[in-house]
Amino acid sequence: MSNIKKLSDGVYLKIIPLKGNPLKSINIYMVKSKGYTMIVDTGFNTEEIREEMLSFIEDMGVDLSKTILFLTHLHSDHTGLATWFHKELGVKIYMGDIDYRIMSSMTDANSKRWKSVMETTHLQGLDEDNLKIEEHAGFRYRPKAEFPYVSFNPDYILRVGDFTFKGMDFSGHTPGMIGLYEESKKILFCGDHLLGDITPNITFWDFTVGDSLGMYLKNIEELRDLPIDHLYSSHRALIEDVPKRIDELKEHHNHRIDEALKTLKSKGKCTVRDIAMNMNWDMRAKDFSEFPNTQKFFAAGEAHAHLEHLRAIGKVNFEKDEDGVLWYYAL
Repeated sequence: MSNIKKLSDGVYLKIIPLKGNPLKSINIYMVKSKGYTMIVDTGFNTEEIREEMLSFIEDMGVDLSKTILFLTHLHSDHTGLATWFHKELGVKIYMGDIDYRIMSSMTDANSKRWKSVMETTHLQGLDEDNLKIEEHAGFRYRPKAEFPYVSFNPDYILRVGDFTFKGMDFSGHTPGMIGLYEESKKILFCGDHLLGDITPNITFWDFTVGDSLGMYLKNIEELRDLPIDHLYSSHRALIEDVPKRIDELKEHHNHRIDEALKTLKSKGKCTVRDIAMNMNWDMRAKDFSEFPNTQKFFAAGEAHAHLEHLRAIGKVNFEKDEDGVLWYYAL
């Protein structure tokens, strides 16, 4: 149990490596109270992480008949082992309806959802990069089959022994991420909503979801005055000063917004790829063209989210060329 840390009464953490991924690791939490257990998220769908999760369960003496799994959002580093939890461990799974619907449409490798992801790369002007869906981390490590779940949405209540959690709307990073807030203990499990050492990826989903960045900025601001003694996020170091981190994240995205707008004003009409190429990234690569393909999906998605936010606030617009590629321009 040397790699398991007790964070507060009844709350434990195991940091599981995500080898070969820029995220480096994921924080997996366990809440134990009065014989009941809740595990928060799963890690990727790999044999290595499955062994890490089994070790966590065994080391903590978990009674699986009194255990639930809570999935904060649809990304594969949070849901990858969900089918295994259901089929092999018999654990009941709780998740928000919005993200479950999206995630369940991605279990099939040939689904419309994955085809839509590739169609979006065309809209973004990424054809020259020859991206393949097999290079997308969300595709490679996803749960391979649907699983039954218990619907858990904002304002729902979930009890685990002495803990009473309320669902919170953390949409933005994904269309329907859900946080868990324990008011009496001032504990918040926030998934990827607030991260300490890195910034959550805010991506363009589709035009139905719309301005994901605007949604995210609104929802992080609503945490500013929430009484929080323990903020438990999913990656890297834990955050101690929540208002300070909110300000840092807002400043980061304002800088990104300025980068995109300045590029459009100086260069004229640009594709999403053009904008991504002119943004500064914390990557060990000379420029966007040298990014690993798996990271081009995420970089373009983030650039696109900032362009769509600019469009939502009336500062840019786009037109489609005859091939269906989007060209954004400043107003």
